[in-house]
Amino acid sequence: MVYCCSGYLVEDGRVLLVHHNRFDKWVPPGGHIEPGESFAGTAVREFKEETGLVVEAISSQPPVHPADHNATPEPVPFYVDIEREGFPTPALVQFFYVKRQPGTREQAVEAERAEVHGADWFSLDDLDSLKTFDQVRSLARFALLNYPVAEERTRP
Repeated sequence: MVYCCSGYLVEDGRVLLVHHNRFDKWVPPGGHIEPGESFAGTAVREFKEETGLVVEAISSQPPVHPADHNATPEPVPFYVDIEREGFPTPALVQFFYVKRQPGTREQAVEAERAEVHGADWFSLDDLDSLKTFDQVRSLARFALLNYPVAEERTRP
């Protein structure tokens, strides 16, 4: 099994997706975990590699225990699944909400990368006709309706 992480960024009622070359479909930015990376760290790195945007992962639940000398809480994904289509072996994928780091709101998306050939923002109305996986459509809809940082969506 391979391990991957992806991120969903929602701003102004739209979700950012990239057009993946190998899949020839719109998907959230994401990819394989590298040695020494955390799950959330992978989502953040892959997001930057595929869009040029500097983001941070947002936990889908409140912290249970504060950071101390022994343990540092990590963001919790909002969804996890095992995917088969497009992978030589099944992939365990964790999906995180992400938000732009402070001071980067004006940063433009740069999506001409090796694995993707475009990025765009999609509203709820766009999802039904979008060329993507059914699972991405469901997760994008869920992210649009449940994104946890309301002030990030409405800030100019």
